[in-house]
Amino acid sequence: MSTPVTALTAESAARRAGFLDLPATLEAHDEAMAGIAAFGEVETGGQAQAPVPPGPLRIAAWNVERCLFPGETADLLRTQGAGLVLLSEVDNGCHRTGQRHTTRLLAEHLGHGYGFGLEFLELVAMKAPIAIDGNEEGNRLGFHGNGFTSALPFDRPVVIHLPPEADWYISPKGGQRRIGRRNAVAATFHHGGKVFVACSVHLESASDFAGRDRQMRHLFDALEDYAQGLPIIIGGDLNTAVAAGGLDDARELLFQSGRERGYDWDACNAAGASCRPSTWSGGAGEKQLDWFCTRGMKVSDPRMIAPLAPDGRVLSDHSLITIAVEF
Repeated sequence: MSTPVTALTAESAARRAGFLDLPATLEAHDEAMAGIAAFGEVETGGQAQAPVPPGPLRIAAWNVERCLFPGETADLLRTQGAGLVLLSEVDNGCHRTGQRHTTRLLAEHLGHGYGFGLEFLELVAMKAPIAIDGNEEGNRLGFHGNGFTSALPFDRPVVIHLPPEADWYISPKGGQRRIGRRNAVAATFHHGGKVFVACSVHLESASDFAGRDRQMRHLFDALEDYAQGLPIIIGGDLNTAVAAGGLDDARELLFQSGRERGYDWDACNAAGASCRPSTWSGGAGEKQLDWFCTRGMKVSDPRMIAPLAPDGRVLSDHSLITIAVEF
């Protein structure tokens, strides 16, 4: 289980630079990862101050693409009345996003508490695409991961590391050298006298149908042990290679793997292409990458919301998705 902390244990700049000098081997990567304390931790913080909107609980999931625009991102989430937000691709201490702890900033803007788990320690700083005050060169921490913000009380936060399906250390795409692996971040939430488990997940982008299924089956198994019969909701960027509304595409094995374990997909997802070009990305064309699945709860009103600020600025290459749940 993950150790709860108020701040993930930082690695010095000198030690991070030293990781770049290690042999380009899986063994060197795994030994380095095992020695990084933050991979065994889960950070929690903030304070839930915003009231939960009445009626069915609205839950959001959003790959915020590192969260370059935390204020505008929070504004769009607020318009949807989400009491719980499952986040993927959030930064802390990276030059590309102004060294900001974007999960914590989102939580502050929303009046939520938060949880954050480390997916990758970024060893190479990426250029910031916009000017951000006080943005020193290099990565202050180099933390990149997944998490959640919540207006609900929560406990037992945990990071679930997924089986590796790609190499981001030996020969990384675009020189984006990292230590770590894809993960999911879950916790037990309390609402209206009911208790349930919610989990944010980000599957490997450089994988195939079988690889995504292996990661998702690992997650299903881990949540089975963790939830002990409680209702479960999973939401996030599954990096699926199916067209909009592709729940019946038999190539994407993870849908059937979920159904075999009692998860519902059909009531949880509006059909639509969930990506678009953004500040960093050319988008994923007409694919639907972002999904919910649930077990043990009543789901209604799935929505897919364009990731746009009022001025038309694209906040992420992924759409925001939401559902309403009752128990």
